Formats: sequence, C-alpha cells, structure tokens
Amino acid sequence: MQYTLLITGSPYQSKACHTALRFIRAALNKHPDSIKGVFFYEDAVLIGNQAAQPPRDEIDLAQAWQDIAKQHSIPLYLCIAAAVRRGIINESESRRYELEQHTLAEHFQLEGLGTLVDLMNSSNKIIQFR
Repeated sequence: MQYTLLITGSPYQSKACHTALRFIRAALNKHPDSIKGVFFYEDAVLIGNQAAQPPRDEIDLAQAWQDIAKQHSIPLYLCIAAAVRRGIINESESRRYELEQHTLAEHFQLEGLGTLVDLMNSSNKIIQFR
C-alpha cells in the first residue's frame, strides 16, 4: 500500500508537520516504499523556507523532512501558489520576479495542484494532516 501525505497545517501554529513526520517514520520502518510523496499546501509550505531558523531547543522540522527525503528518495512538494505568496521561491521563480535570491530549502520542490492530483491517482490512500 502506498500513501500520499497532504499537509496543510502550519509548522509553527499546529502539530501537522510533527505528526506527519512521526507517521512517515513509522510507515517507512515497516514498509520502506510505502510513501508515494508528500504535498505541503496552505501554511504548511512554510516548512520549505530555507531562511527559517528554529529555536535551538526545538527540533529542526525542515531538516528532519529533508533527511527523510534524502534517505528514502521521497519527493517533498510545496504548492507553488501558496509558497510564492509566502515568499518561498526557487531559482526560476526568483528570475521571473527579478529577485536576487531564492528561499526554497534543499529537497523541496515547487509544484502545482496537478502534481497533487497525480499523487492522489497513483496512491492507495491520501492522509491529510491539518
């Protein structure tokens, strides 16, 4: 069984990213190929901001997600419209908006809702974390 995770809760205002991270670790421990992809939507896209610095006494959620993605080759998608609205842009978007820097963290990708639909059509279950 393959899952797609849809995360909509802010990494700073809700436990959605924490709970999803615990779920994905448990799922990967039992079935290493059980995660099709992770789509961050609405305020959850803030997880992909490379400029964010968590307090030193808290878990670095973005780094934890990056580690999971790297270790298990799991794609981490951020909704492009939600991300750009919140100032999270990749290199191509920074050129489009004539900005000198990009703020997208490593292992995250900006994608449209079509990617979410593709994930939904190719997974057995979609699990949303708010």
